[in-house]
Order: sequence, then structure tokens, then C-alpha cells
Amino acid sequence: MDQLPQMYFRGLAADQLPDDADYAGGILETMRCHNKSLPLWSLHRARLERSGVLDKAGLGDIERLTLELAADCPWPEAIARLRTGLVDGQRCWDLTLRPLDLTAEAQVGARLYPCSTRLPIDSNSNQGCKTLLRNRYNAAKAELPEGQFLDGLMLDSAGRVIESLRCNILARFGRDWVTPALHRCGVHGVMRHWLLPHLHWQERDINLSELCGADELVLCNSVRGVLPVIEIIGYKNWAVGSETRRLQKLILDKLW
Repeated sequence: MDQLPQMYFRGLAADQLPDDADYAGGILETMRCHNKSLPLWSLHRARLERSGVLDKAGLGDIERLTLELAADCPWPEAIARLRTGLVDGQRCWDLTLRPLDLTAEAQVGARLYPCSTRLPIDSNSNQGCKTLLRNRYNAAKAELPEGQFLDGLMLDSAGRVIESLRCNILARFGRDWVTPALHRCGVHGVMRHWLLPHLHWQERDINLSELCGADELVLCNSVRGVLPVIEIIGYKNWAVGSETRRLQKLILDKLW
């Protein structure tokens, strides 16, 4: 397979940084670039600030150059991938921009595979940032069977539903939407944050059995928006519901 074209920028003393550099304590932000802008940048910036890995000047540099690169993006839809952390004790960061491959997943729906790999519970307050420590996610991804539009369903060590390998989870029960509580572990997703004011929702613990009783189930992230879930493999099937389509249209109308 041919390598996808990409624009690449390195900053903050990272001029000689190798592509496989090990970012100690690293943070990852994956963003959607749409028509030369980053519609959710303010929420991504807030999460970067919350992580505590950047000082004010460093975050300002990243913001300026990230928005400049987005404005020069040659593709109408792209993925911007930002990494920052320590390399040999020095703060470094890099940004990659590549075209977004839009698949039929948003229309036909995703299938979730319950993974046996579990997420550990954070004894401290979970800041919900996306880190570059991907070992457990990589182990869970290796469990996935062959198939199209598959994602892994991640539980914590106590068996509570947390997220998928790449998305947050929203489940509709009647008129209420429920999203898993993430104060112990999991990523506080930017799209989840954006959607919640538009829903009658609650955040609470939920187990797999209860999740299977939902009227509609969706995944959400800042790159793909809202994806319908049509199956938890071995447990439950759904048709794509009208509320799912409403959320997708909301994103199209308000963001892209």
C-alpha cells in the first residue's frame, strides 16, 4: 500500500527528532481539520492545558503553528496528529497532517468486540487526556477478529464500560442518553464534550449487560463525529436509530 501524503512539522528543539522518538510522559491530540480550520480547537487546547505538560509559552507556540498549518492544508478534510512530551529530558513536540479517509462506517455502523484487556483504575483524579502510553490499547486491538468497521469495547478492571479503542460511548435509554463515568480512567473526548449540551444526558457507571439494553448506541470522537453501533459481537444487534441520525446532522450543521 502506498504511503499517504502528509505535511509534517517539528517544533521546540525537535529539529533532529527521529520519527520513532520515545516521548516520556507524552500526550497525544488527534484533531479534524475541515476546510482549513480546526472546528474543535478550543476544546483540544483546553485538554492540552489540563494535561499540565506544557507551559503557557509552549502551548502558545503550538496553537499558533497548528492553526497556521491547518490554514495551509491542501485537503478539504484531514487529520492533525499532535504529540508532545520529553525526549532526553527536553520538551519536544511534532505535528503531522494527513488526508482523512472517510469510510462508510458513519452510514452503515460500527461493530464492537468486547476485549479481555482491561483499563487500570487511576488512584488519582483522572484528567482524561490521551497519552502516548498505548500498550493496553494495542493489546486490546490485537484481540479483534477479522472484519470491517470493528472497534474494541474497553472495560475497566472492575468490569465497568469505559470507551472503545478510539471513541467515547453514548447510549440512549428512552429520552435519556447515558455516557460512562470517566473519573477513574478513560479519555475525556472532545466530541463527547461538545455533544453533551445538546443532549438530555447523565454520566454514570454502566456495565456491559445494561449497555446491551440501550435503545440506541453510538461512538463519538473529534475526527469521525458520531458513528452508529449496530452490534456488540456476541451480545446484541441494533438498527441505526433516528436520534443517531439527528446527532450526525447536528455535527454536519454546526461543525462540518
